[in-house]
Amino acid sequence: MRTFTWINFILGLWLIVAGFVLSAGAGPIMTEEIVLGIIIACLASVSATRPHPAVSWLVALAGLWTLLAPTFISYVGRGASRTNDVIVGIVVLIIGAANAISSQTPVRTAA
Repeated sequence: MRTFTWINFILGLWLIVAGFVLSAGAGPIMTEEIVLGIIIACLASVSATRPHPAVSWLVALAGLWTLLAPTFISYVGRGASRTNDVIVGIVVLIIGAANAISSQTPVRTAA
């Protein structure tokens, strides 16, 4: 699952770039994309180097916020940014949750 974690890292970097490219001039949208891109990239990097379910759940949570951001921030006239945030949010959420679930150790019971 480490490969998927690096995909989240790359998506975080993409959000940073998208903040400058797709959302230039739209303050709140640009800020949201850059900040969440930094958060996703940093958390994914930590998750790749020291896998822990809690970190993967934080990545998934950041993906959820990216997905829901168009609901809370006005994306009027920024259709490309809205579409980008929704798609990236879905992918980061799914990969983060999958990493968290797969990295949990099974509970051992006495037989």
